[in-house]
Amino acid sequence: MNKSAKWRGAARIGPWWAAFLGAAGDNGFHSHHAIQAFAGPHALLVDASGEHHGQGFVAPANMSHRATAAYPSSFLYVDPDSAPGQRIARAIGDRVNALSPAQAAELAAIVETSIADEDADPAERLASLLGAAEIAPTRDARIGMALTAFHESEAPLDARAIARALNLSQSRAAHLFRDEIGMPIRSFLLWSKLRRAMTGIAQGLSLTEAAHHGGFADSAHFSRTCVRMFGASPLTITGAMKFDEA
Repeated sequence: MNKSAKWRGAARIGPWWAAFLGAAGDNGFHSHHAIQAFAGPHALLVDASGEHHGQGFVAPANMSHRATAAYPSSFLYVDPDSAPGQRIARAIGDRVNALSPAQAAELAAIVETSIADEDADPAERLASLLGAAEIAPTRDARIGMALTAFHESEAPLDARAIARALNLSQSRAAHLFRDEIGMPIRSFLLWSKLRRAMTGIAQGLSLTEAAHHGGFADSAHFSRTCVRMFGASPLTITGAMKFDEA
């Protein structure tokens, strides 16, 4: 990746997703543990099979690729361990999926809404767009408490803190998360750490300070995790970006 290329725009991170709208600086090959959907004028995705030109694409997790699009670009990353991520993964398989012009326009709308509306769930909307939707089961009220803690916590979350909030043992809390949300609690906590750390950078903290703010052991761990999830370093992503921490 050309590390001098900066991302410019607005972004938001939720419990198992991240959205970006603006001018994307990603122009190098990378592989990360997130399903990536993007749309924009002259969208280009390059993978081992060659170049794919169109208006938007969805790439499976852990696939080496390069993604670019002209301004304005709309990017959505979804954790494949989440319930909507698992359905999206089944829908797209292990290959690049091209979006129709109507789907690309809808993805752009999904990303824009997810940044502007704190109640939006773009992962579920992407699953619906790809024909992978299902009726969500009634959620245990205790999980609602945990998600509220995710949004309101002034300190990094950990498994013990969530278990205490749920009044459960750590093992029972882990089972409840997997049963009700459809993802391991460790994946939920990883998104929490990334959200807090990247918000810290946007607020002016140094890389090391932001890493500690998010709950990472050090800046190197934070940077490696960010590259793994998004294919870019924290400073590349947040250097010139308005970041909505809600």
